[in-house]
Amino acid sequence: MSRRTKLTRPSMAAFASAALLAPAAAACASGPTYEDWAATDGAAGRINLDEVQEAFKKSDGTSDFEKRVNEIYEGDGIVLIRAQQDGEDLTLEGWEDLNGSKEIEDANDDMLFSIVRDHDRQHELRGHGSNGYYRNNFGAGNFLFTYMVISALSPRGYYYSTPINRYGSMQSNRTNYRSSAGYRSQVSKNTSYFSKQKSFQGSKYTNATKSTARNSYLGSQKSSSSFKSSGTGVRSSWGSSARSSTSRSSGGFRGGGGGACVIGFVRPSLR
Repeated sequence: MSRRTKLTRPSMAAFASAALLAPAAAACASGPTYEDWAATDGAAGRINLDEVQEAFKKSDGTSDFEKRVNEIYEGDGIVLIRAQQDGEDLTLEGWEDLNGSKEIEDANDDMLFSIVRDHDRQHELRGHGSNGYYRNNFGAGNFLFTYMVISALSPRGYYYSTPINRYGSMQSNRTNYRSSAGYRSQVSKNTSYFSKQKSFQGSKYTNATKSTARNSYLGSQKSSSSFKSSGTGVRSSWGSSARSSTSRSSGGFRGGGGGACVIGFVRPSLR
């Protein structure tokens, strides 16, 4: 009679766990799937516009506003600001720099929002692209627009456009912020905001149309597999109520790297 090795209950459990974890480990090593990455708010170009409005009201100048907007936003690209005259209105725009050119290119970048001040000095915050569901009016008077109006016009005819020489410091500030507890709190606020907007806006939120530039960006990320090295969504996992303390301690808060293995579990209620 041949001798057979019997598996004890603990060893059988370990074997079963290893079998279940093997595919997940392989997924972590190769990065997120495109579908998982594309479903995140950052990849879609969504931004917490309630927080943007507060930042606009409280900012002491353009650099302060730019810094705060980039703390709020969860996408990979830096958000650049442009302000210009539009007839009788003053318009401030926030664009994600999708191609990394360090300046706003209308055909290649994605406008996330605009703030319009009319001749009566009333303001309206408008969402664009994936944020197109949003419009909100708020009161007159604001230091930020006043600062831009009294500033000299740029060579392109704008009151203001984010200077290229500030790009590096903006990137550095955002990188440091995304390693802080403050960003964890911000992402949690963003999660609550998107859940509320989806519930309140319904199909208007769900069917908000992505811009041509955004769709082109998503397509290029897919074809080049660049999305696999993206930190977008992995960072967002801190704001998901489904995240466990185990996942948080595994480094999911750090953009990219091993955190990519949790990207598929980000905000399941928003898909």
